[in-house]
Parts: sequence; C-alpha cells; structure tokens
Amino acid sequence: MGAQIALSMAMGGACVSLWGRRAAALPEAMERIYRDWQFLVEEGLACNKDSQDVFGRLQCVEELESAVERADFAIEAITEDLDSKRQLLRKAQSASPASALLSSTTSAIRASELQEGLGRPEMFCIAHFAQPAHIVGLVEVVPGERTKEATTAAVEEILESIGKSPVLCPDIPGFLWARIQHAVLREFASLVGRGLTTPEACDKILKLGYAARLPAMGAFEHADLAGLDLLNGDAAKAVWEDLSNVSDPAETPVGELFEKGFKGMSSGKGFYDWNVRDPEAFKEGRDREIVRRTKILAGAEVRFPNQ
Repeated sequence: MGAQIALSMAMGGACVSLWGRRAAALPEAMERIYRDWQFLVEEGLACNKDSQDVFGRLQCVEELESAVERADFAIEAITEDLDSKRQLLRKAQSASPASALLSSTTSAIRASELQEGLGRPEMFCIAHFAQPAHIVGLVEVVPGERTKEATTAAVEEILESIGKSPVLCPDIPGFLWARIQHAVLREFASLVGRGLTTPEACDKILKLGYAARLPAMGAFEHADLAGLDLLNGDAAKAVWEDLSNVSDPAETPVGELFEKGFKGMSSGKGFYDWNVRDPEAFKEGRDREIVRRTKILAGAEVRFPNQ
C-alpha cells in the first residue's frame, strides 16, 4: 500500500519521500512501483514520456526524520496494529513541521484512537486508500474527535489534486467501505456454513450480477427505484428477518478455516485452493478488470472483436 500510495502521489505532482521500517524493503518497494507504473502505461492510464518526471519526484530515505522533516503531508501505511501505528505516528509528527498534516491508511482502526498521544491531534485525519491504491479512485477520509475541520478539508484537497475521489466517512469501526464488505461476507459465509450454497456461487452472484450494476445504481437509488412500499412489504421483511446477525467471524466458516491453519492466499488455502489457482495471476486479472471499468466510467467506448 505504501508503494502504491507513493506512486499515486508522485503521479499527481507531489515530491515523495518513501521510508520503510526495514531499509531492505525500499528497493523492493521501488521495484513494485516501477512494475505498477509500467502496468499503468501498458493500460493507457499513464504516459511513458512522463516516467522521468514521475520518478524524479520519488526518493527513498532510510531515516524517518529525513522523510518527514520538510513534509506538508505524511501518511502511514504499516500493519493494522494500533500500538505500532501510534508509536510511528508520534515519531513522525515530532520530526515533522508544525504545519504538517498527518494521516494513516488504516481500514478499520478509528481515527480517534490513533490520535491519542499525538502532540497535535488536530492535524491528524485518516485517508484510507483501497487496494490497488494506484488504480482505485476512492479514498475514505475519516476525521477523529479532535481533528480540525481545516485538516479534513486540506486532506480532501490533497487527494483531489492527485486525481482521487475523497468521501467523508464517520469515525466508526470499518468506516463505510469495510462495513459493507464485512456485511456481505458475513451473510455469504453464513449461507455457506449452513450448506445452502458455495463460495463459487456467491462470488459469481457478486461479480456477474450485483457488482455489474453498482456503477450505475447505488443501494439507496435502487431502494427508491424498487419502491419503499415494496421494501416494507412481507417479502422484504422475510428476507431481513432471515439475514445473519452473527457477531463473531469465528462462528462462521471464516473461523473454521482459520482454526485449521488456512489463512487464504498467504497460507496457500482459504475458501479457495491457491496452490491450484495462481495468486499473482488472480491479482493481475483483478487489476486489469478494475482498469477496464475505470476506463468505462471515464467515458471509454466498449468495442467487441467483430466491430
């Protein structure tokens, strides 16, 4: 995520200093950035003639202080651990100018929790990028209890300046994106656990059905289209009553697989066998599909082979 965010910022015209807790991770990050840039060029989302300018704005530094000492905006992208994030954010803020905005790309930890212990909590605001960060345009902006409105506005302005679409979200667990993601997974995992369907069927419903019309119609737009009278009828009530309300993932196949040592791609198996499916090929296919839809939303014309 850090590498992808760094590329996004550099493409947007910002001068970026990339720092890692392990110095050895920096060359690896630059390799990923270069591969991601080449992918964007190949897909027509970037111009190869701009590569010198973009990479001229990117530098790797081995000391945190050197990375933030002149920063206007600093964003943390380490593992989802509250204590680790707090420690790093405190160090970053103490070494940065008093005017510097501080942020985190956490997907679940509340902004108000991350603010605790900061010398200037009013200058902190979450900017949650979604993977792949260099392609997905949406960024959740989450102010904490002590965040100044000017800080939130400034972070939104920075994101807009690099071509992202910020969305102001409440400081609640999971914000908005992760909450709907968990809600969908909870329901499908419950149905799989009850033996009523399969992961393959659920993913097909999402990718070929529900997701296909989402770019054109959101949940509330669909509710108005279908009619709130219909959604207050007996059929809708029967569905809502039957929806899963389990509060612990351990009570679903998510927990059952984890107890067996299956963590997903990282362990080679989860709901799918990733020893059979190629994880890298899957991620590349994901990125190409997101790019394709991004182009369509931007007004690109779809042409079929026989046209």
